[in-house]
Amino acid sequence: MAENKKGKYFCADFLAVIGAILLLGLEYFKTLGFMEMPVTWEKSFFPVMGRWFCLSGAMLMAACMGYVLSSKRFSGKMIHQIIRLLYIYFISSLLAMLAGRIILQEVFTAEDVFNALIDFTATDTARIAGMYLLLLLFAPFLSAAFHDLHNFQARLIFLVITAGISTLQPMLIISGKYLLPEWCKIFAPFAAFIGGAFVRKYADRMSRISYGILLILLCGLQTAAIIYICSERGELYYPQFDSMVSFPSFLTALLTLSLFHSRKKGDSPANQFFAYASGGTIAALIIGDKMVDFAIPALSEYFPSQEKLLVAGIIAVPVIFIVCCVVGIFAQMPVFLFRSFFGEDAYEYVEEEPEPKPQPEKKPVAKKLPPIEPEPEPVPKPEPIPEPEPIPEPEPIPEPEPVPKPEPIPEPKPVPKPEPVPKHEEKYNSAEIDDLIAKITGGES
Repeated sequence: MAENKKGKYFCADFLAVIGAILLLGLEYFKTLGFMEMPVTWEKSFFPVMGRWFCLSGAMLMAACMGYVLSSKRFSGKMIHQIIRLLYIYFISSLLAMLAGRIILQEVFTAEDVFNALIDFTATDTARIAGMYLLLLLFAPFLSAAFHDLHNFQARLIFLVITAGISTLQPMLIISGKYLLPEWCKIFAPFAAFIGGAFVRKYADRMSRISYGILLILLCGLQTAAIIYICSERGELYYPQFDSMVSFPSFLTALLTLSLFHSRKKGDSPANQFFAYASGGTIAALIIGDKMVDFAIPALSEYFPSQEKLLVAGIIAVPVIFIVCCVVGIFAQMPVFLFRSFFGEDAYEYVEEEPEPKPQPEKKPVAKKLPPIEPEPEPVPKPEPIPEPEPIPEPEPIPEPEPVPKPEPIPEPKPVPKPEPVPKHEEKYNSAEIDDLIAKITGGES
C-alpha cells in the first residue's frame, strides 16, 4: 500500500497517548505513597516494574516528537504550533488550578497563579508542556544536525554523545555527590528527540521480536536490581534509577518506539482517534494531575489496602486520562476555528521529500584514444633472382647387351621297371603245425 503523505503516524500518536498515561500513572504512584511501602520479592516485583516503566513516559513522548518532526521540513508557519501549545498550556493550567481550588480546597493568590504559569509549575506534570515547547523551538536545528550526518556511524555517535551527557547524570553518584552537573539533564529531551529520528530511519534493521525480547530483559533485570538493592534497606530508595531522564528510562522509550515502529500513515478512524487524543495529551496531563489527587482518596473508601489501590489504578488512570483529554480537546475549539480561518497548511508541516541515496562521485573518465600503431619498417627491396644455369644435356643411354638364348632342357632318362617280388615259401606243413599246437596245449586236441 502506498504511503499516504497527508495521513497521521499511528504509532507516534498511539505512543504519545501511552506516554501521557504512564506519566499520570507515575503521579498515581507518588500520591499513593508507594515509595514508603515495604519491599518484598513477592509483593513488590510487578508494582516496581510498573512504576519503573512509568518513568519512561516523558522520554517516550519526546522520542515520538523526534519520530514525527524529523520527517518534516520546517517553515515560518511553525510559529502557529508554538502559539497553539502555549494556548493549551495556559488554559489547561488555569483549569487545573481552578479544579484544585474547588475540589481540593487549595488556596493561592494571583501572584502564585502568575508565577506557576511562568515557571511551568501549576502542576507536577506541567513541566512536560515546557519540554514540548523546548523541543518545538529546537526541532529545526536538531533535525538539520541529524540529517546533515550522512551515514549510520556518524548519527549513532551523535546520539550516544547527547544521551551520554544527559541520561548518565542521575546515575553517576559517589558518596551522595553527582559527578556531572545537574544542568546536563536539560539535554535529555534532545537526546530522546534524536533517538526518535534514529528509530524512524534505522529501526528496520532488527525485527520486532528482537526489540520485544530486549525490552522484557531490560524490565526484568532493572526490576530485579532495584528490589535487590532496596531489600536490604527495607524501603524503595534507588536514586540512581529514580529519574525520568535516566539511561534505563531513555533506553526503554527507544525500545518501545522501535517495537511499534511503522512509517505507514493513514486516515482511518483509529488514526483520527489517536491523532485527536494525542492533541489533548498536554491538557490531559496538566488537568489529570489534580484529578489523580482527587481520585485516590475517593478510591480508598472502596479499596482500603494499598495493594488493592494499585490494582484499581490500572483502570482509574486511563479513565482519568480519557476524561481530561476530552476536556482538553473541547478547550481547543477556539484554536480549531482559528485554524480553519487561516487554512489547513498553517498548522501542518510540509512533508519532507525522501532523502536521496548518496550517489558515488563519478570520476571523469578519459576518452580512450585509438592505439598508436608503430610505423612499419620499410620492406627491403628483394634481391634480383639470378638467372638459372643451363641444364646440361643428358648423356645417351647405352644399348643393353643381348640376352643369351637358354640351353635346351635334356630329355629325362626312362625309369627301370621294378623287379617282381618272389612268392613266400611255406616252411611248415599242416602236420607239423598240429603237433606244435598239441605240445602247447598239453596233449589235448
